[in-house]
Amino acid sequence: MRRSVAFLITAALATVGLLSPQLADAARSGNPQAELEQVRAQQAQTAADLNTSKASLADVDRALQALDANVRTQQQLLGEAQQAEADATRQADDADAAVRRITDERVLLRKLVANRAVSAFVNPPADDLLSMLQTKNITEANDRKLFIELRAQSDADLTDRLRGLNRDLDFERARAVAAKAEAMRKRTEQRDRTRKVERAKADKKRVADGIQRRINANVTRAITLAKTDKALSTQIALEQAALAARLAAERAAAQAAAQAAQQAASAATGTSSGGSGPLPPVSSSGGAGNLTTVGGITVSSQIAGQLGALLNAARAGGLVLTGSGYRDPAQQIELRKQHCGTSYYAIYQMPSGSCSPPTAIPGTSMHEVGLAIDFDSCSSHGTACWQWLSQNAARFGFYNLPSEPWHWSINGN
Repeated sequence: MRRSVAFLITAALATVGLLSPQLADAARSGNPQAELEQVRAQQAQTAADLNTSKASLADVDRALQALDANVRTQQQLLGEAQQAEADATRQADDADAAVRRITDERVLLRKLVANRAVSAFVNPPADDLLSMLQTKNITEANDRKLFIELRAQSDADLTDRLRGLNRDLDFERARAVAAKAEAMRKRTEQRDRTRKVERAKADKKRVADGIQRRINANVTRAITLAKTDKALSTQIALEQAALAARLAAERAAAQAAAQAAQQAASAATGTSSGGSGPLPPVSSSGGAGNLTTVGGITVSSQIAGQLGALLNAARAGGLVLTGSGYRDPAQQIELRKQHCGTSYYAIYQMPSGSCSPPTAIPGTSMHEVGLAIDFDSCSSHGTACWQWLSQNAARFGFYNLPSEPWHWSINGN
């Protein structure tokens, strides 16, 4: 069965031109785990070379998936290596303990054989028993108990027992040497696995950083075009929102992988995480890159100045505006669940107008790149908030989405 699986994997990869000579060797090895690791490593290597400034969304999806799969694989293998190293170390410790125990027993036995006659004359059995009962040291009491039991045996029994101890000692010493060698090998494997995990994470971060730089640059471009070509500005901004959603998914996957790795390490070493809670995300940057909070509203840093000017002008006119701006893609998903439903269709496919209230599909909202604001007191077109903004917001580069009085963005989308 394994040979059949290996053959099918080899044939399929060779057909699409993805199988390098090293991967072919791995496929012929008949080790499915090694094959999977090699395939994912090769795919991740290709993904790490992605031209993030020009790649399509489909290319970005494939690259992030390949990089994430490689990180997960390496994390899993690292966990297995940590467990194997812990097991080997435990076996070495057990063997050492057995060597010490047998050595101590043999010392006592030799002492008894050498001094049996004298001990029998000087220390009658009854005196030994009384001495054993009176001692307060558990270890000393055990030694005395063993000494008394051994002395009660015949010379032939003692000789046979000594020979048996010698055989046991040789066996345990050999077991200890083998276990220590295995533990050393597993420690080396663990260090190698750690380096592979670090490389996999570095590759993934490099691609994510490149995508983030692309988002930042194109957000600036969308803002610049908002006054002259709103259609193109909208297209560019929504493309960046889609990219931001990809990065949010990547960060979530990285956090989950880090938590799984921590749990595996704790299980391998028998330690606890100490209830420290979830690990922090790999990156704290939002989907739009740098974020700035102005008047309690968080937006892309590129529009922070114009938002501040708008809020100050409104305040000077007697109106205090509050609201929300940047929205993490994960928050967008939660809003879709609340406003649209919890099915896959409701979250990712249902038209935004079918939700109550209307809510953009994740990856298609200007909020996800920090270029839109929902003002709290603009629930309808008759509010003082909407009336003031309709007369003044354009001066500061903000435009309303007619179907949502509260929603204002750099291009009205």
